[in-house]
Amino acid sequence: MGNDFVFINVKEPKDALQLAKEPEIRSHLARRQWQQIDRRRSASRRGNPLSLCLGADCPAPPLAVVEAPSGRGPLPPLTIPPPLGGLRVDPFRSYPIAWRPYVPLLVDHYLVNMAVDIPELDQPGNRGLLRQSWFPLVMTEPALFLVIMLLSASHYASVQTNSMDHRLNLLNLRWEAVRAINNLLVGQPSDAISDALLGAIAKMASYEAMFGSMDTYRVHMEGLSRAVALRGGLASLGLNGLLRRIVVWIDRNAAFLHGTMLHFPGATFASDQPLPDPNPGHFLGAS
Repeated sequence: MGNDFVFINVKEPKDALQLAKEPEIRSHLARRQWQQIDRRRSASRRGNPLSLCLGADCPAPPLAVVEAPSGRGPLPPLTIPPPLGGLRVDPFRSYPIAWRPYVPLLVDHYLVNMAVDIPELDQPGNRGLLRQSWFPLVMTEPALFLVIMLLSASHYASVQTNSMDHRLNLLNLRWEAVRAINNLLVGQPSDAISDALLGAIAKMASYEAMFGSMDTYRVHMEGLSRAVALRGGLASLGLNGLLRRIVVWIDRNAAFLHGTMLHFPGATFASDQPLPDPNPGHFLGAS
């Protein structure tokens, strides 16, 4: 298939900045960025998509063997270097899961590279809500924390270039996160669905949209839609509206990137605001 090229005449630098805001150019650049990132991440995906287990005693999956491109043999497991100190993490190791050597680096990677300032999520007059409001919620619930560690590890694996020492199996971490969500679903009454549970399901869906299977993404989003309805709708979500914006943000960006249906059609970040524009660049690097 041939490409259609359009030449743009720019006389002043400010003209280029204005053209970059045009919807056609933003859409082209966003999709181009997605294609490049998707190619880099294809080698780090582990095995077949993980089906969502509905019970509390799901069996652990077998370790997957991943073939390298062009028949170069199996890829080695993902490894992570030992932390050398100075990381932006809790020195007392007060994480909601048992201590693991790779947790400080993944927490640091998430806070520095993924929980960044995003105007659509922060809203006017605010900055850093993912670090100041969202991450404290993450630290209260093991299931949500595991999902965030899975996202951070997968993003880290897609961008890292250095050699690593501590081994981390992404497939096992993925299974553990899903199992924790299932256990939380079993132990939580339908009329008392917490923000942490909704956040865990939403972030697991975003993981599938970026690194996994769209079929599994739809399973999580359908479950999220039911859980939000049981909770009382998007307006009932906490963190002063931030959790609502995160859910709508995931829904709209995944639909934009993959050309799929919206699970919350017509939903906005606030009742008096228009539909938010997709921002796939931030979504892929800061989900």
